[in-house]
Amino acid sequence: MENEKSAREILDTFGSYTSLTKGVSMWPLLYNQRDNIIVVKNKDRLKKYDIALFERKNGQLVMHRVTEVHDGYYYIVGDNCISGEKVTDDMVLGVLSGFYRRGKHYVDCENGRAQKIYAKIWVALAPLRPLLLKAENLGRRIKRLIKGKNNG
Repeated sequence: MENEKSAREILDTFGSYTSLTKGVSMWPLLYNQRDNIIVVKNKDRLKKYDIALFERKNGQLVMHRVTEVHDGYYYIVGDNCISGEKVTDDMVLGVLSGFYRRGKHYVDCENGRAQKIYAKIWVALAPLRPLLLKAENLGRRIKRLIKGKNNG
């Protein structure tokens, strides 16, 4: 569609943007094609633990968590990622204010106490994430092997 507006245009015009999630980088918080996000235009600089919607130089929209705040940039990492990237203020479109899990239950990311605790724990566990992901992959392989033996 030619008249389809970009996320940046929608945020600039209306101050908020909603969309269905796409991708797995923010799992286990957000699930691919299941949760409806609500992004608002940020009025100030982002804070540690905020979840930013930003646009990469190639035009790709990404939603990841701020883990470090520096002068002129942020270090941002997806909850399901091992490495992050530097994101400058001009790349940031907005911040996740909340989302609807499965289109029903609203989760408040700005004021929700559970989300604030989750964010702090998840960021603190970042150095262990590679080990956790390897353990998860190993668990999946073992499960497939067991299923294969039971079916064969």
